[in-house]
Amino acid sequence: MLRKISVIFVCLGLTSTAMAADLPTEFDPNSKYRLDYSDLNAVLKGSVLDMGPSTHKRAKKSRKSTGSKMRTGNPLPSRLEGNRIMFHQYEPQQVNFLKGMRDDLLAIPSQISLARLTKDAQLAYWLNLHNSIVLAKIAEEYPITDIEPFFNPDDADAFYKQAQFDLNGQMISLEDIQNHVVENWDDPLVIYGFFMGAIGTPNVRNEAYTANTVYAQLEDNAKNFVNSVRGTQVWRKKELRVATYYERMGKQFPDFENSVMSHVRKYAKPEFLNKMSGVDRVSAQIEDWHIADLYNGRLSKSGGTFAGNTSDALGIQIISGLPDHVVELLRYRDEKNATIRREENVVVEEVDTSDN
Repeated sequence: MLRKISVIFVCLGLTSTAMAADLPTEFDPNSKYRLDYSDLNAVLKGSVLDMGPSTHKRAKKSRKSTGSKMRTGNPLPSRLEGNRIMFHQYEPQQVNFLKGMRDDLLAIPSQISLARLTKDAQLAYWLNLHNSIVLAKIAEEYPITDIEPFFNPDDADAFYKQAQFDLNGQMISLEDIQNHVVENWDDPLVIYGFFMGAIGTPNVRNEAYTANTVYAQLEDNAKNFVNSVRGTQVWRKKELRVATYYERMGKQFPDFENSVMSHVRKYAKPEFLNKMSGVDRVSAQIEDWHIADLYNGRLSKSGGTFAGNTSDALGIQIISGLPDHVVELLRYRDEKNATIRREENVVVEEVDTSDN
């Protein structure tokens, strides 16, 4: 399979701008260049299980595995939320493909200065690069359950901090990419573009970001996260508990409590906004670093074997012989989506009672 992340030269003759010593901040608002993310789109469409919007209700306590006193799945109330990557299906050659795709993205600045792109195109590039690096790393390490060690900001040896990626002669890290985006795009929406492999971080999408769609995609992720248990919870009617992810992205929320409160209200659905009417304080307490995959990094059920040969609508092998925590997740998804479809198909018809 050929990788198709490339620069399409639509217009020639633009003035060249030298890349800065660190990550570039200059851009061309009139640029006619665009980046082609065909292969990244193919990977995401084939790997992401769309779980649909959250019901914003805490999941009940997980059941013990059949024939066992152990709970093998994620025990947190956010465990049924967020899109999932089908990491269990990746073969070694596919993991190598992800690494090659990541490297193709890293090579783009050696083909064209990023300063010759629009600012929106740069934003899409940084998010896609970040997420490709994360996908390749987790696929390489899989099966794993806890993603937090990769992104521990207090651990100098964490993967997130390792400057091991060559970007046109500069060795950069995931931390460099995140800091660059958060510091140079003055819009809290940008924080929702970083997939970090865990349920408690913003959704992985089944499509790449592009210059034309990036803000609509980020707004969709924002609404999904704000209106979810993994993102926000009203506690005893007075306290808004939010994900510690907001603290992590604190540069976008300088007056933390007021900034986060205003941000959450902006994207809250009416029902949740009503629940927030008595809230007078904000605290960052919610975390879920369990891997955002189908199996929670556990490929066999207690006393059984990994199996599954029936495809869903996406062609993903998910049925038969599955662990109880996987069955629970898929049943939740199917029931929720069926409810949404019923609600969308309700027809209200006015009855003519003039003859009565």
